Amino acid sequence: MVYFNSMLTIIFLSIFAMGALAMNANLIDWIDNHWDIIRSSVFSYDMNKFKDHVTTEINSLGIFSLTINATLLISMVCITNLLSLKHIITALSPMINLIFSVLASGLMLIGVFSLQNSNYITIPTWSSTLLIVVAIILLGIGILGYKAIKQLNRKLIMYHIVILSICVVLLIVICVGFFALANSVNEIVDKNWSEIRNILKQSGYEVRKSFLANQIQINLKFAGFYLISFIVLSLFSLGSSFYHHYII
Repeated sequence: MVYFNSMLTIIFLSIFAMGALAMNANLIDWIDNHWDIIRSSVFSYDMNKFKDHVTTEINSLGIFSLTINATLLISMVCITNLLSLKHIITALSPMINLIFSVLASGLMLIGVFSLQNSNYITIPTWSSTLLIVVAIILLGIGILGYKAIKQLNRKLIMYHIVILSICVVLLIVICVGFFALANSVNEIVDKNWSEIRNILKQSGYEVRKSFLANQIQINLKFAGFYLISFIVLSLFSLGSSFYHHYII
């Protein structure tokens, strides 16, 4: 359990560190759009100093996360030496597959939530739709992998390897799609702002163009980083399946 929790913590903290550094620009934009509200709470800073302060704090969080990961990695190496890699893989493989059922439901929610962006701005939705489909498949894959490894059924393990490998490729494509879309949001909003503003007004919203683009970018980047963590976990699951099929 210590090994399993350390592995999950390393994955999520690594993604957190990457996300914190990658979203610096979005946070600076958010400060620009909300400085009239923020200013009353930070009397000792002007806007530029506050931006520098926030950027420094975010970078510190990222570095601190990587430091924790280093200590967890040392712990995992020590546990591996004590228990042997074979014992750890055999013990953790069922748990890794079961957690797919939990995380795959998160993938579906992200897909549905990202589709809502298309209600106000015309953006490609293929990545969100494909994500929902893959998430539904992964719900079953987790159960299949758990059953296959528990029973050491090589035929089911092979099915698990093939289907999960296809899903991993699709997840990588979807992840690239989300980040590419995030980079094109500003251009799309600028090009169609008159139409988008009318849609927003009809829905009862009055927001700035830069604020809307920033929020959509943050949502798409969050989805992309969550997908990265899921891809890493999927690779662990694939590795354990290969081990059970070809080595044990």
